[in-house]
Amino acid sequence: MKETKREICERHKPIAYFSGFGGLEVRHIECGINDYLYLIAGAWNGSPSYHRLKIYYDEKQTYIKLHGCKCPLSEFIRA
Repeated sequence: MKETKREICERHKPIAYFSGFGGLEVRHIECGINDYLYLIAGAWNGSPSYHRLKIYYDEKQTYIKLHGCKCPLSEFIRA
């Protein structure tokens, strides 16, 4: 049986934080042909949601998109 996004996030400890969207906690990185971050949005405001987001690489920055907004990985703080 395949694990859900929530199960994957709960199984791993936080590895990075971002202060937007009520607090983002990166919990896991899945590497492959495409790379994905598993994170909890709203981690600090009491209404968490669980996400699997593709990591985008371009010439200037590496980022994820959450609700249509770019979040550069350079703005995350390592745990």
